[in-house]
Amino acid sequence: MKARLIMLLLTFFVVTGAQAEQLWPEWLGESVKMSAASDWRFSGNDNVLQILPKRENPTILVVVSRKAESYDTALSTMLNVYKQEFEGVKFSVVKLPGSEAELDTLLSAAENKADLLYTMGSKATVVISKAYKGTDLPIVSVNAKDPVLLGLVDDYNGSGTNFAYTSLNLPANVTLSFLLRYMPDLSQIGVLYASANASAYLTQYLPLKNEAERRGIRVLALEVDEAVADKTLESVMTSEIRAMRSQDGQLSQSLLWLTGSSSLLARVDEINRMSSNLPLLTVVPEAVNGGEDSALISVGVSFVNNAHQAALYGIRILRDGEYPGDLPVGVISPPDISISFRQAKRLSKPVPLVFLEMASDVYADDGTIVRAQGMSMEKR
Repeated sequence: MKARLIMLLLTFFVVTGAQAEQLWPEWLGESVKMSAASDWRFSGNDNVLQILPKRENPTILVVVSRKAESYDTALSTMLNVYKQEFEGVKFSVVKLPGSEAELDTLLSAAENKADLLYTMGSKATVVISKAYKGTDLPIVSVNAKDPVLLGLVDDYNGSGTNFAYTSLNLPANVTLSFLLRYMPDLSQIGVLYASANASAYLTQYLPLKNEAERRGIRVLALEVDEAVADKTLESVMTSEIRAMRSQDGQLSQSLLWLTGSSSLLARVDEINRMSSNLPLLTVVPEAVNGGEDSALISVGVSFVNNAHQAALYGIRILRDGEYPGDLPVGVISPPDISISFRQAKRLSKPVPLVFLEMASDVYADDGTIVRAQGMSMEKR
């Protein structure tokens, strides 16, 4: 396995084009070579000296946690941003290695051959943040949750190291303020998260629970684990909605909140069927669409906008020479809001005007999109 990884890395970082022998002409002093060698490379012969960039095209390594549609969206977005803003870069994409030895091999190769590394996903971000012992390779997180809540950095001002972080999270008080705008008499929230998704638990469930309970709002944990009989999605929703009815018989002051757990985002249609007509709101804008498999409203950070910000951070590092640790944690503000009026019609629940005013994506009650990325899609 290790030998295969090494061969894979050699493929990723292969140097194209033969490099000419670095001959220094007798008619030029070598002080130039000594003072500029760290930033330039020299090639030529007795007649002509070529002074070239250290690397002709910056190489970017992207380490992906696993297969996920959200990561596909993020990578596509980054490629588009780089194409528009910084042509000529080369991307290599690899899956996060499964062992420490393989990860060490990957990071050692990246330190020598790459100019920038992206950690895609919370798992890759946490693992590499803890494993990387070097100091020079710039690293930027993308499609990962709040690095402060994950314990990777002390505050939002920046890491002070070679790491620059972006965040898919909103502060819990901001999230709760929008939930209260939707339902001013809100008394309880059922929060859905996968037991295997530690980052969703740490950065989305716990902060919202603490903030809501501080304001007297009850929070119920709908923790799903399909490997455990009484923690399947159906079992959890049945038991927790029954518990919610004990306090709110008509469920008129209650809602469901879906975290960024990928396994549950793929099951929104099932959640809707088992929800007893509870409004399903979510942190993930991509979970709102024109179909039955849609949440009612999302308030959060879209994968597209987070990836766009991460790409711009990388460009500022590579092109403009900014130090990663000086860049503040990238938190999108104001949040991205999406609305499905098809779901509002199904639930017979109105959507407050403030959400419509702020929404970047809006789907009509027949499922057609009438606003995308803040632009009207209606035919004139």
